[in-house]
Amino acid sequence: MITNITLQRTLLAFAALNLAVVAWDVMSGGIHFTVFGVVFSSWEIAKPLRYAAGCAATAVWLHDRAAARASWDTLSPWTARAAAALAIASIGIAMWFGIRAAGGADAYGYVSEATQWVRRSLVADDPLAALTPQLGLAVAPLGYTLGPTGAGLVPVYAPGLPLTMAFAQMIGGEHAVFLVVPLLASLAVWFTYVAGARAIDGRVGLLAAILLAFSPLFLLQSLEPMSDVPAVAWWTAAWAMSLSEGPLSAFGAGVAAAAAILTRPNLAPLALVVLASVAASSPRVRRAAAFVAPVVAGCLLVAAFNDALYGSPLRSGYGPTQTLYTWSNAGPNLRAYARWLNDLYSPVLLLALASPWFVRRRAAMWRMLVFSAGVLLSYLFYVPFDHWPFARFLLPAIPLLLVMSCGVVVNWIGRLPPSLRSFAAIVFAAVLVARDAEVANRLHVFDIGAAEQRYATIGEYIGRTLPSNAVVVTSVHSGSVRRYGNRLTLRWDALPPDGLDRAIALLRGHGYAPYLLLEDWEEPRYREHFGPANTFGALDWPAAIEYPWSGHARVYAIADRARHLAGTLVVTTPIPTSE
Repeated sequence: MITNITLQRTLLAFAALNLAVVAWDVMSGGIHFTVFGVVFSSWEIAKPLRYAAGCAATAVWLHDRAAARASWDTLSPWTARAAAALAIASIGIAMWFGIRAAGGADAYGYVSEATQWVRRSLVADDPLAALTPQLGLAVAPLGYTLGPTGAGLVPVYAPGLPLTMAFAQMIGGEHAVFLVVPLLASLAVWFTYVAGARAIDGRVGLLAAILLAFSPLFLLQSLEPMSDVPAVAWWTAAWAMSLSEGPLSAFGAGVAAAAAILTRPNLAPLALVVLASVAASSPRVRRAAAFVAPVVAGCLLVAAFNDALYGSPLRSGYGPTQTLYTWSNAGPNLRAYARWLNDLYSPVLLLALASPWFVRRRAAMWRMLVFSAGVLLSYLFYVPFDHWPFARFLLPAIPLLLVMSCGVVVNWIGRLPPSLRSFAAIVFAAVLVARDAEVANRLHVFDIGAAEQRYATIGEYIGRTLPSNAVVVTSVHSGSVRRYGNRLTLRWDALPPDGLDRAIALLRGHGYAPYLLLEDWEEPRYREHFGPANTFGALDWPAAIEYPWSGHARVYAIADRARHLAGTLVVTTPIPTSE
């Protein structure tokens, strides 16, 4: 006869086995083998995750039904350990799937700015300085702009993340910059737990940390060397420390808020909401002063940075504020954010709005809601975007929204019979995490690291293949070709519609050999931008190099067009298909 304890152990063993399948599927991409003609396969993690949760929840229910004291009431001492393990797992996932190449605008901009900090000069040399009066901003790669005096190139990004990366680079070398965001992702998960535990209780903090760690948007940004996850980590740390007592914790909250401001200066006004949380505990004046001092220092550092690089303390690298924010952007942004958040987080996030009525610390819930509304307001009038990853602008509010939502859920779970409470919590977390896994799989979140590696591969190949006097006319590869290929670049998207032929003639006149580098999604935009007004705008000759990934990237030699039209072109450059 099977005893209750034997059944519990069997179910937990099945849960562990399914979790092992989840881990294997995540790390290896799937399982497929045959034993005696029977095929065993697993290609997605949602199903074994549900099996694991079902077995674990049933085992816990069997235990709680017979126990003198339900596990829900004895869980609190274990929540911190579970949250710490989850934070460590977040580092592992981000490092395994993360990006290790500096390409595009953001990754190249942040990583190269870190190198400039290490060199102690934020003004990079302009190798095409002699041509800058004619070519203008096109000489600057993505992530950079012309210096305020017209001499040199300066980064457009705020100093917070690059400074952190520079510190990592000085300690661990050039590749250590790619460890910064995974480490800060783990801090974001941990401080989400701490904020939830201090605001409500440890069970709320653990549930919120689980939902943050596995949410598709957070997972995606934890893989990218960008400022979104660092901003989340610093603001969440500030909130967690603001909920503790004493001047030292208030000072820690101020330091974290200052780091958040250095990372995302436009969110600086939100420090006032955290100040209200700090000042809610005694001694109020000392705590407020301890918080304000580092925050003011952070604001002054941002002002000095902006003044030195862009000519005004209130001007960012993105340009004048009036060109970035307009009232008419509110409608499109509100619709887009509502659609994205519903798809990425489910309507459960809306439970946060009910938290002041279901959670005992109502004042803390109201402050968290005001902070979350402030994050939305900071981007409501910003330039609209049409792709779901730009929901990342709202990420600093997500940990608090999850804490509030989980606070409501835990309040409802507490009304169930004791034997069903842990069961309900496991099922709740499992349903949402499985949903997150399906969404992440649909959005190809875990494929981004492999896809982004093309920047380094193509850049290095160009460095080996193209002559030293080459200038590569490109856009998305404008930074990575410089970093990995040591070749000059010119941005086609920064040239006027009638300026391509003039730019190429200018390059040739100064002894440069111009090439084009375009990804397949760029080619229609390139043709549309330059149209028939430019000889080289039609791309009517074969590419010299083609690199296949999930799309294609092609290098066109400008000199090849004349030979192609004359019928004498022979393309001899090898195609890098396996690098």
